[in-house]
Amino acid sequence: MLEILSNGPEIIEISKAVLAITLGVLIGFILKKSVYKIIDSFLLKKIFKKDLSAYETSSIMNRILTEIIQWSIILLAFHYALVIIQIDLFTNIFMLATAELPRILIFILIIFIGILFSKVSATWIKSKNIKNKEEISTILELVISTAFILSSLEYVGVKATALIELFKVILYTLAVLIIILIVKPELIIRKAKN
Repeated sequence: MLEILSNGPEIIEISKAVLAITLGVLIGFILKKSVYKIIDSFLLKKIFKKDLSAYETSSIMNRILTEIIQWSIILLAFHYALVIIQIDLFTNIFMLATAELPRILIFILIIFIGILFSKVSATWIKSKNIKNKEEISTILELVISTAFILSSLEYVGVKATALIELFKVILYTLAVLIIILIVKPELIIRKAKN
């Protein structure tokens, strides 16, 4: 039996499939480590020098993003290996998954950019000499993150019209609160104490 396999074209196809999976795992691992270090060293550590909590949150998001990149490449390699050895059982599932990978990656990238942007904005507000900067930075961070999450949901096809309308109402209310916190903070603080 082994002689038949070693002499036939099947062994070549199986070797190609194993090579594809091995290369996929290796390339995925290398890309994961490289992208993580590049984002961490050249972006996150420079932006969040003084704000450790913002750096930690962004670092977690960076880990999630790089894990998704790695497993996307491994998934593509498995799909290619299944095509090579002509196993039809999982091919349709992998074809569907690989067809949707770009949308999923962009969905996660939009959320990652939103959280990063919200952290940068909150850190910038905290560095300024503004009254109630903690409250304003928290509100701003929440608003920006929510806007990016809603945008990413719309991108992947989730109709979030009701959520967007609710977000607009909340956004207008928060804008008024921020203006009051900057201009006349005693109106809110006095009422909160009573």
